[in-house]
Amino acid sequence: MPNYQAARAAKSAMATVRWRVLAASAALRLALVAYGEWQDAHLEVRYTDVDYLVFSDAAASVAAGGSPFARATYRYSPLLAFLLLPNSLLHPAWGKLLFSAADLLVGLFIDTILELRGVQAKTRIWCVVAWLFNPFTSTIGTRGNCEPIVCAAMLWILICLMKGVEYCKQHSGMG
Repeated sequence: MPNYQAARAAKSAMATVRWRVLAASAALRLALVAYGEWQDAHLEVRYTDVDYLVFSDAAASVAAGGSPFARATYRYSPLLAFLLLPNSLLHPAWGKLLFSAADLLVGLFIDTILELRGVQAKTRIWCVVAWLFNPFTSTIGTRGNCEPIVCAAMLWILICLMKGVEYCKQHSGMG
């Protein structure tokens, strides 16, 4: 019985570490989005990815009843323009927050995939930290690049393949 309790306590401690890592990473991304807004307003070199402006213009066009393809430079999925409608309705940084949230999801999905592969919890946490606190990956979504959504979708597909069709149907709203 003591071994069970010790294992349960260790698992609970690792879950706490995992959530603290995610919370710290979320705070980092919020700070980067806020800094990016300041840099865009005050410095010559913009923090925001130029494509984000194209996404935002497409969302504004859709919000006004038009097409996301009204701008000749829009060569992305129309779904992206619809995801960024709150850029026009709530705040221009909405998409950056959405992309940053997708990046946090990537961290969770990395942990899930490694757990499914039988990797020890401590190693999994370090792999998640390597993703979430990597300066390259942490700035991608906060600059307005939509790649974290693509990464999250791909990892979700891998999880579904690893767990089976029924899991995917049940957890994707298709079942």
